[in-house]
Parts: sequence; structure tokens; C-alpha cells
Amino acid sequence: MMSAAAEDRLSGGPNLSSTPQALRTGFASRLRLDQTSLFVSTHPTTRSNRRATVNAIQSYAELDDDFDDDDDETYSDTGIPGTPMGMIDRPSVAPPAERKTEVKKAASKTRHATYSQKQLNDIANKEELLVPIRLNLEYDNHRLTDFFMWNINEEVITPEAFAMITCTDLDLPVGFTQNIVQAIRNGVAEYSEAAAIKLPPDTGLHVVIQLNVNLDKQVYEDKFEWDLSTDDLTAEEFARTVVADLGLAGEFYPAIAHALHEALLRIKHDARDGHLPQEVENFAAFSAEAGRRVDQELLGEEWAPTVEVLSQEEIERREIERDRNMRRLKRESARMSEQVTDIGGLFGRSKRRRRYDDLETSRGGSPAYW
Repeated sequence: MMSAAAEDRLSGGPNLSSTPQALRTGFASRLRLDQTSLFVSTHPTTRSNRRATVNAIQSYAELDDDFDDDDDETYSDTGIPGTPMGMIDRPSVAPPAERKTEVKKAASKTRHATYSQKQLNDIANKEELLVPIRLNLEYDNHRLTDFFMWNINEEVITPEAFAMITCTDLDLPVGFTQNIVQAIRNGVAEYSEAAAIKLPPDTGLHVVIQLNVNLDKQVYEDKFEWDLSTDDLTAEEFARTVVADLGLAGEFYPAIAHALHEALLRIKHDARDGHLPQEVENFAAFSAEAGRRVDQELLGEEWAPTVEVLSQEEIERREIERDRNMRRLKRESARMSEQVTDIGGLFGRSKRRRRYDDLETSRGGSPAYW
């Protein structure tokens, strides 16, 4: 009794083990099917008839012209009074959306640099200093938004090689490589000094973090306290826990971790320049419970995570407001460069001292930090 495999070999049948695999790929096309937050369509929606256009008018003065036209009793060939010929109002029907399908193209082989085992061991022993990188590109009626962490001491891959691989995988023009490289270099230049700051352990340097992450028409907002002087909890562990607790999509994991890294490095940068906020608002009555997170009216509502579902227009408006606020904060930080605060010499600079005891103005002897 001869096996089927032996019969195939004798008969010259197909041998699947020797058939080339993965010659074509639809990865870049699938990313553009509006199923991920990496590519978001920016194609404007159009209206197709007069009724839809009238409904879109915002000014009532413009509607008066339409009502005046209806005063003239005109008859069409259908015998309907008040309806101009060929202008019969029909239900507003949007044009059918173009169905997006996956398009496969020939797959290209990525040529990575090769290293010896000794070189890999030397690279692995170097300290890893991560800085957040954000990409915002627009191409072919799509907005590409991506975020990742880049190692300042990276030696395995260069920004140019990373950009070239990214453009190849996402089917982007080669001209976008320079945009990606520039984004990486800008992130390294902005956060390299803050990423190298090492705080003394167990100093209890607590700061308030406010996160706002927009992803796939969902907005995650949170406010919590973070200890800058401890490494017991990393940004990645925090993001993984939040995604699991709130039941968020997996894409929120790198987004939250990236936003937290960005916030922590920004605070370290401000602290290095002596702008670390240390004032604690306290409006509690005498001998009443007080503290940073004590809220007698809202019961700490602002310290709870929230998830909202917004339209794309609302998300874009919030992003514009966020960028505007970031520019305003940078201008205020530059103007306050002369009004610095000594925070105990943690960052090795001699600055005009502002007594920390003066900041502990909580009533009833309540501590400023708890």
C-alpha cells in the first residue's frame, strides 16, 4: 500500500513544502480599511441633492430665499403644485460609500544588519534610555498617527533604516522617510537630557499626572499621583493594568504607555529647570480632613478614569486645543525661566531658594503630600 505522499512524488504532483510562501502581502492595504487607529480616513463627505444642501444651511436668512421661491405656484409635468419641474424633493440619500477591499502586492524582503554574538552582548549590556516619538503624517486621504519609544543608545538599527522599513511595510512614498527620521531626532533632542536624570531612590517626589489619550473615536482620561523616585511600577505595567481593568482595545496599551512616558519626561524637564509645581490647593475647613486627593464635594470624581466615545470632529477639535495648550505652557515656562524653585538639589543646580515649609499651608496641620 503506497502512501499519498509517495504517490505525489512518483506522479510529479505538487509538493507544498517546496512551494514558495508569502510572495504577496496585503498588510498595508488592510491597515487602510478603517479597522485600526493607525490609518484614519480624512476623505470629506459630500451631499448629493438640494434637500440635503438646504438642511446643511446654518443661517435662517438663507432659508428665507427658499421659502420665497415656494410662493410662486409652479407646476411640473407631474402635476404637483409648488414643485419646479425636475426639482421634486426626494429623501436625502447619501452616495454609497466606496467599498474598500484588500489589495495584495508583491512582498519585499527586509534586509537587516547582521552582528556577531559578541557585538549583540555588548549592545545588550548598554543602558536603555527610552524617549517617546510621535508620528503625524497625511497621505492619500488618510492621516497616519503612530507612537513608539526609541532608545537613545540604539545601535542595532538607525533612524534612517527604521524609516525606510516603515515606509516599505506601510506602502508609503520614500519621501516620508525624512519626516520619520526628523521626528525621531526631534524626540531625542527634546527628551534626551530628561531621560538621563536619575533621582535618588525613596525621596517621595510625588507629582500629579493627567492623561488624555485619543484613539479610534474613544477618549481615555485619567488623573493620578505618581512617584518619580521609584521604579517599582513602569509605564508599561500601568498601561497594561488600565487596559485590562477598563476592557479597552489592545491599541490603547502602547498609546497609554507612550503618553505616560511623555508626561513623566516633561515633568522631569521642568523639574530640572526648577519649575516643578509644589503648591497644593487646600480649601478644607480647620481641623477637617485635607490633602491632595480629598474632595468633599465631588468625592474624588476627577481622580477616576473615564472613557468617552466621540465623533472624529470632536476628537480633532480636542487635539487642536491640546496642541494649543502645549504651546501656551511652553511660552509660560520660557517666561518663568528666571523665577526658579530650589527642590532640594536633586538635579544639581543652585537656584534661588523658596522655602518648602511655606508651601505646606494646609489647614489643621494636614500634610501637603499624603
